[in-house]
Amino acid sequence: MTPAALIMMVVAILIIWGGLVFSTVFLVQHPLGAEPHPLDDHDYDRYPPEYEV
Repeated sequence: MTPAALIMMVVAILIIWGGLVFSTVFLVQHPLGAEPHPLDDHDYDRYPPEYEV
């Protein structure tokens, strides 16, 4: 392989694995809450039962 191809391969690998590591660290530090969807509790003030699908 040419030096340019090796450099491009290393850059691509770093971008892919770096994004995976960054997203994993971010999700560990900022976990997604287990909050229900706002309309799961049947918000009848805004959406009466006759409008349910």
